Amino acid sequence: MQSWYRFKDKKASLLIMGLLLFYIDFVHAAYNVAPEIVADGDQVYCPLTAMPIVTNFDIIDPDDTEIDAFYIQISTGYQRGFDLLSLTNSHPTISTSWNSQEAKLTLTGSGGGSMLYVDLIAAVKDVVFESTSESPTAEKFFSFTIGSVNYLPETGHYYEYVSQVGISWEEARVAAQNRTFFGLQGYLVTVTSSAEAQITGEQAAGTGWIGGSDAQTEGVWKWMTGPEAGQIFWNGNFTGNSPNFAFWNTEEPNDLNGEDYAHITAPGIGITGSWNDLRITGDATGDYQPKGYIVEYGGMPGDPVLNLSASTKISTPKIESTVPAERCGPGVVTLNAATTIGEVWWFDADGNNIGIGESFDTPYLDTTTTFYVLATYNGCTTGQKTSVQAEIKILPEINDGVTLTNCDADGVSDGFTNFDLTQYLYLLSPNEQPFNFSFYLTAADAENEVNRIAANDFNNSVADQIYFRADGVGPYCHAIGTVYLDVSTTSFPAGYRYELQTCDTEESDGIAPFDLTDAEADMLAQFPSGNGLTVTFYQTEDDALYKRNEIGNTETYFNSVPYSDSLFVRVDDEGSGTCFGVGEYLFLTVWPIPSFELESEYSFCTGGQVEVSPINASGNYTYSWRNEANFEVGTGASFSASEAGRYSAIATSIEGCVASPVYFNVTESGPPDLLPEFVLVDDDGDTGTITVLYENGELGLGDYEFYLDDLYGTKSETSVFTEVEPGLHTLFAVDKNGCGMDWIQVGVVGVPKFFSPNADGINDFLGIKGITSEFYTEGSFAVFDRYGKLLVQLDPMLHGWTGFYNGRPLPPSDYWYVLQLVDHDGAIHLKKGHFTLKQ
Repeated sequence: MQSWYRFKDKKASLLIMGLLLFYIDFVHAAYNVAPEIVADGDQVYCPLTAMPIVTNFDIIDPDDTEIDAFYIQISTGYQRGFDLLSLTNSHPTISTSWNSQEAKLTLTGSGGGSMLYVDLIAAVKDVVFESTSESPTAEKFFSFTIGSVNYLPETGHYYEYVSQVGISWEEARVAAQNRTFFGLQGYLVTVTSSAEAQITGEQAAGTGWIGGSDAQTEGVWKWMTGPEAGQIFWNGNFTGNSPNFAFWNTEEPNDLNGEDYAHITAPGIGITGSWNDLRITGDATGDYQPKGYIVEYGGMPGDPVLNLSASTKISTPKIESTVPAERCGPGVVTLNAATTIGEVWWFDADGNNIGIGESFDTPYLDTTTTFYVLATYNGCTTGQKTSVQAEIKILPEINDGVTLTNCDADGVSDGFTNFDLTQYLYLLSPNEQPFNFSFYLTAADAENEVNRIAANDFNNSVADQIYFRADGVGPYCHAIGTVYLDVSTTSFPAGYRYELQTCDTEESDGIAPFDLTDAEADMLAQFPSGNGLTVTFYQTEDDALYKRNEIGNTETYFNSVPYSDSLFVRVDDEGSGTCFGVGEYLFLTVWPIPSFELESEYSFCTGGQVEVSPINASGNYTYSWRNEANFEVGTGASFSASEAGRYSAIATSIEGCVASPVYFNVTESGPPDLLPEFVLVDDDGDTGTITVLYENGELGLGDYEFYLDDLYGTKSETSVFTEVEPGLHTLFAVDKNGCGMDWIQVGVVGVPKFFSPNADGINDFLGIKGITSEFYTEGSFAVFDRYGKLLVQLDPMLHGWTGFYNGRPLPPSDYWYVLQLVDHDGAIHLKKGHFTLKQ
């Protein structure tokens, strides 16, 4: 075989060696049937003892009766420095050697010869496992194989370390691929579990290349060989993560100088059996120089089914969990523990077994005590005990049943307000220990520390009885107490105001009396009943705050500001003596009494009516119109009077203030009936005087004014017209209220001073002026010459004189006349005088 190493081409040498191994395996497979190994044993281990690793063992080989070597390995759960496999009893034909690195026991024939199967079978049955560890791993697997390669029951694969210093990763990949084991195809190992990592790293005969690389994509580590080829097992550098399994050393991979290939880390560097990344050739010397490679067999397509190996398992009872416990104050504590196998035994500090079972009630304790548990099987009491503490804490001293009082100052006077419970913690405990307080709605919640309420913003509308939990530190535990929440309501609701209103007095100065007690009932009704509240009134806020200058006579208080005033109200909780509310809540209003005017006199025309309406009203009022008997005859804004009399009007404002009655007169007016009997004419002189003589009501119901000749012209203020020229005149009587008029012709009797009957159409005849049948029934007109001779006598009611006498005109001269008229009363009116006849 030494001649093979004379080839200078290393790659050629590797190729030829691979072909030779393939040929040997082929020949063995063709002419020999592989032996079958049968091993039984799934046992429970008692720590610090030795026990056989099989309950039954056999080798079935139809071709052979002996074997050169046999291998037993702790393939999973190995604890170096504690675990050991050894052969017991006398087996003179068998020799053994123990490899603590690989956890492997090798059996060979004495003197280097072969072993008969019968001797080997007997020896394997006497191989025992023992460990000096009080806490062995929970499970240990033992593999039995006829080859020197390592076997992992978990995967059913075989693993072989091949030493070759300086080999590159690519060369190792090719070399591994060219290796076989009893027909199983080799490949650079792919490590997918912690058990696989241990058998290929910590328990391997050396360190070398494995099948991982990120050469394709930097930072994406894949398995490049075997059945897992292409599977990603790591992303990133040493801060990255694995989607499945990886076992990098500390701060690896780091891609130092382009390191893209995975290698088992050399012993003594970081975590034993872990990985680091190297360049494809590694370093030339030192710890990062490749020392070989790890080959994995199994799992490839076309691999034969082999029974070259078998495995057994032992399990060690372990305490998988403990639950310590504590209590407040002396008493019994319940502790709990659980085991993977078997029973839980409880021990005191002196090692006395004091209980069995997963749950254990301690004796009565007044101090903290440590107990110990052991997982035992079939009474095994060796192994490591686990401590479990029963802690007895000091019960905090608290003040149970404290009542906390707060003022209802949230603007809603409903007896509910927010409490900042953290401000009252000093009341909950009599000592100065630094307890942590929390609050709950029920005692059960407080005990279990669930559903904690917000301590800095709790409203007693939720509950007025709550529970607090005082948790101590150090040796103190917790205590539960009750808190009662009491609210004193002295603040009025937001926006509250109360108004007292009254009407002004007759003085109309805006000052009026108020009964402040009328407001107290409504104010107290803003608060929950039964609080023992009092209400007082003040003119200023400072007075209310300091309780000075309280308004005493609350039943008759006169406002100090005309028409509109306000007072400060103070509400005191006499029970607590701490809560009070102050605010400008009482407002006083004095409403003016109605003010309006009416004419003193109104009139209407007969058959009609007059509309009476207020004038200069100071507001919108309602009115009550009343007659002389004080019966209401109207309620409108105005009143239509159709009857004469004395009336009154009473105005009421929208605020309900009532004015004193305003009185007025209504008279009826009608057209005049102007008759001659009411007219006196004095016409004794050159001019006359016309006088209307009548008593009230004689002419009619109205009040009249008189005009002569010109209607609505010059009127007589006294119904007397003077210096009226002789002749017929029209006398008018007019109702001052527009209810009608009448007229009559009135004559002022007179004879002209001259006339000239010369047929020129001017003063051709002497007519008697002012005679009218309304005043006179008959009369006579006689003319005399200067000698007293009667010249003519005629009826002045019918015609005048033409200046003729006995058919002949009289000469110009002065003539005298006598005029006599008889009025309707038979009275004779005589008028004498003279006139001149001119040509």
